[in-house]
Amino acid sequence: MGYFVVTKKKLMLSSFVILFGIIIAVCIAYGASKVVGTMQDKKDIPIYSVDTQEKKVAITFNCAWDDKDIDALLRILEGYNAKCTFFVVGQWCETYPESVRKLAEAGHEVMSHSDTHADMTQISNEQIQAEIQNSCDKIQAVTGARPTLFRVPSGSYNSEVVRAVRDAGLECIQWNIDSVDWKKPGAETIVERVMGKVENGSIVLFHSGAPDTPTALPQILGQLQKKGYEFVTVSSLIYPAPYTLDHEGRQHQDL
Repeated sequence: MGYFVVTKKKLMLSSFVILFGIIIAVCIAYGASKVVGTMQDKKDIPIYSVDTQEKKVAITFNCAWDDKDIDALLRILEGYNAKCTFFVVGQWCETYPESVRKLAEAGHEVMSHSDTHADMTQISNEQIQAEIQNSCDKIQAVTGARPTLFRVPSGSYNSEVVRAVRDAGLECIQWNIDSVDWKKPGAETIVERVMGKVENGSIVLFHSGAPDTPTALPQILGQLQKKGYEFVTVSSLIYPAPYTLDHEGRQHQDL
């Protein structure tokens, strides 16, 4: 009958091997959980603003209601040499093609705001693609230029929506300053709201058809102009890929 003699040295070696195995297993499990957590936490978001040292700001309008103030807005923008970006719903483009043509002829960008102003988070990927393509087709038919930017209706998006927009070859654009002009707060409130938040690289949201905007807009443009700001389109403000977005959607240029 044989005997297995356990020496102190062997016991210490065995304990070390077991401890080392436990440490490795814990590290692997922790690392895997961190990877899974990172993948789950990662969200795709639109561009909200741009990190720049230049005093530039992008004035934008969403067009989904009527066109009764388009001529007035164009006169105001021309008076301040302001070029801006109009995000147009496809159905609005169909209803008011002459206004869309005026926007383009005045040197403003006409980009997509969907085809029917549907909530992008409540429809399928195929329907999202149809909303994008149909609206772009209609805008291109009127202006001769195909949109390269997209703004989700009502600011409603999730990662799947943002990815779908980018898969369609467009950049998804949000805003970091909301005038909330559609709530009819009064021109003074709109001016204070915008001027209190504006900074280099801001993207400001207005709406066509908002009654207080034609009164507030020249005050905002005048004050920004005195501060040395230049009014540019979104396309000329944002950086081309590759770029980085921080957690607030501020776009940073990759050097």
